[in-house]
Amino acid sequence: MRYLSSAAILAVALSFSPAQAKELIYGSWLGAKSSTNEIAMPVYFDAITKATNGEIAWKLVAGGQLVTGPGTVEGVKNNLVDAGVVMAPYTPKELPATNLIFSTAVLGDDVIAASGAMNEVVMLNCPECLAEYKRNKAVAFAGYSTSPYLLMCRQPVQSVAELQGRKVRSSGGGVSIMQIAGATPVAMNPADATSALERGAIDCVLGSVAWLKNYGYMDSVRGVLTYPMGMGGPPLLMYINRDVWSDMTPAQRKAHVDNAAKLVAVTTIDAQLKIDDEVVVEAKKKGIKFAEGGEDFAKVMAKRGEIQREENAKVARASGVKNPEAILDAFDKAVEKWKGLSKEIGLDPAKFEAVLKREVYDKVDPEKL
Repeated sequence: MRYLSSAAILAVALSFSPAQAKELIYGSWLGAKSSTNEIAMPVYFDAITKATNGEIAWKLVAGGQLVTGPGTVEGVKNNLVDAGVVMAPYTPKELPATNLIFSTAVLGDDVIAASGAMNEVVMLNCPECLAEYKRNKAVAFAGYSTSPYLLMCRQPVQSVAELQGRKVRSSGGGVSIMQIAGATPVAMNPADATSALERGAIDCVLGSVAWLKNYGYMDSVRGVLTYPMGMGGPPLLMYINRDVWSDMTPAQRKAHVDNAAKLVAVTTIDAQLKIDDEVVVEAKKKGIKFAEGGEDFAKVMAKRGEIQREENAKVARASGVKNPEAILDAFDKAVEKWKGLSKEIGLDPAKFEAVLKREVYDKVDPEKL
């Protein structure tokens, strides 16, 4: 009888063992302790590893170590990272159709409706969005809406009159809102605004209240105006290099899309809305003053609602979007539809995930992205 050596036995065993996981790099410019990176992305990446039987493992590199906010589109295109989070207002020339949606402020405070509508429009009703991702050698999905943007200032603001001339970090539709209010909008990503607030280079940030914690504004901000000043989005959480996507098997691509609804639901509710409530409690303990705002801010938002469609369509068309009105019509229709759906969802991530799958992601063919 012929006996195999121990080395030969090991070689045979290895030939039948599962392949080592392919590690892919997710470069995030969000801080390592941001709720998105601490809460939402790990849930999604764990789901992908499980769904692919360990064949795909995503590694999160946070804090802008590999790519900045404005640099993520180019970084993904050149395969500096395999994927990242993209904000269209940072690269409007590359993503004009997505930026059209992002610049259209959703009024009110129904974040579930806004997030659902943004996913439905981008994935199902905006072929120009999908085309621009392809032009930039990418595939994108899993967007969400921010919670209502609030004014967070070094010195408390309680009226539009007190806002005159103040320098406010703004993006998307927030730029126009600040101009209507008489403030001076300043283009800057949220991470850079931390030091700008500390130095007094800007007076306020227009953004989600969770940013007080996520970006460390808590020590610089002394007042928050809670009047909702539009919801923006979608930040695209999964913006993946197209060659990386193509190298995946159909089953692996399907796993990414099948779990996109989970990522959106967890990000929107667990990593955002619930964190917002916790941050408000913490901020009040630190002595930050909260003011509601009044009719003067309602007039600002009403004015924005009146002019944003024509203004945004004009900018989008000049940037190469062929049919901005069709995108805006689909978005308006989707927002109204999701306002009804949000009533059955409440703040339950599992319910939101199920409705997102039913209404959006079960209708998305990964092979056609």
